[in-house]
Amino acid sequence: DLQEIYLKALPKGTVQNGDGVVRYEKKSNGKGVTVVTDSGKQVDCDVLIGADGIWSAVRSVMRDAPAKGDGSGASYSGYTVFAGELKYDSPDNGQVGYKVYIGPGQYFVITDIGNGNYQWYAFLARPPDSASSTPMPDGSSAYLQGIFEGWSDEIHAILRVTKENEIEQRDLYDRPPSALKS
Repeated sequence: DLQEIYLKALPKGTVQNGDGVVRYEKKSNGKGVTVVTDSGKQVDCDVLIGADGIWSAVRSVMRDAPAKGDGSGASYSGYTVFAGELKYDSPDNGQVGYKVYIGPGQYFVITDIGNGNYQWYAFLARPPDSASSTPMPDGSSAYLQGIFEGWSDEIHAILRVTKENEIEQRDLYDRPPSALKS
């Protein structure tokens, strides 16, 4: 994939993962930064790229604001998402890359990610933290099959073969754009 192509083009050790940023300081000459990580390691670098998601620790340090909660700038989107990734013998494998099924307050997406692997997403308009208050005694797959009753057989086919350990649920949060072009 694209990220792999970029990573292979860089000298070994250029990209470092797995050791969170505690703080960073711009160098006095204005060229680069010194980063201090969770492990206490200090790293001098030309560029610090904070590609650590919506709850970015790098952004939090940069803006001196919390990563989550009040003051973070993130707001709940109104949707929770169930996501699955699995090997799947789709009848149209390699022919259709992306399917979207849309209904009131919910939609379902199936994506062919290559080599017989698929991702699916079930977006549901729900209050935040609905995962802790929604009973699913028979598991996420059975719950979703009930929610999408009467929808395409393709949705039910992929849900039936998805194992519970292949399904994750998370609330979706948004941030306003940090840079605008006119």
